[in-house]
Amino acid sequence: NSIYSGVRFALARSKNERHGELIFLENENHSDNKRNLELLNALRKSISNDCEDFYMCYQPVVDAMTGKIGGMEALLRWNKEPFGEVPPAVFIPLLENDVLFFELGNWILREAMTEGKKIIEQHPEFILNINLSYTQLERSEFRGTIVRLLQETDFPPQNLCLELTERCRLLDMNFLRNEIIFLKSFRIKIALDDFGTGFSSLNLLRELPVDLIKIDRAFIKDIQTNTADQAIVKSVLDCAKLMEIPVCVEGIENKNLESYMNHYPASSYQGYLYSKPIKIDQFKKMFS
Repeated sequence: NSIYSGVRFALARSKNERHGELIFLENENHSDNKRNLELLNALRKSISNDCEDFYMCYQPVVDAMTGKIGGMEALLRWNKEPFGEVPPAVFIPLLENDVLFFELGNWILREAMTEGKKIIEQHPEFILNINLSYTQLERSEFRGTIVRLLQETDFPPQNLCLELTERCRLLDMNFLRNEIIFLKSFRIKIALDDFGTGFSSLNLLRELPVDLIKIDRAFIKDIQTNTADQAIVKSVLDCAKLMEIPVCVEGIENKNLESYMNHYPASSYQGYLYSKPIKIDQFKKMFS
């Protein structure tokens, strides 16, 4: 079992960090490797036990013109002793290539739809954003699963936006386009997340019929002083405007940054200025 876990861990490290290159775990820090293997085994146990210790948080998406909340992004969290609260940036790469990740992805979809529907019943135009991994999308049963989950939760598909990350470039472009067309046939919206962080972002935008672009916070945090970031963000927004694609700017952390970004033609904002990710009950209180 430990050897199998080690192989899964090595595969994840190679695919996500080293772009498919060979890695030798014996050359890495032994204590770090041991902890990561223990962490992976604990994560797999949580998934096998009906995804216990996982929970959802939500971050608001606000209209750039009015400042009103128009949607939220569902964000996965995991807390289990003795590890405590483990950041998604740590546990998602470990799990993404694991056979159980598809089961976890389905749990995320079901949980977020169930909780999000409570808000949509009061606010019919509200949009729920859920991240979708390329490892979910490439599974042959994904199409049937998403349709079944929509039916089970009675969630209105036009209120769902699935966010595709830059790693979707690993999928065949024709396959990816066909999957998006299928999802859009149910009126599900598609967003390109982390836009600009990879070399293939512009190609994805050219090839795929997406409904939203999300500019990564890496281009926003220093934009007030970094002329390169200013030029990149302006170019993306100008291009999106010509293509009639709305743009959400991530990483709005304070009022000064929001005021600065108001000079750009973005459609919506997301960031700590409005709220950190919070549980659905807190979100509903904030939104009411």
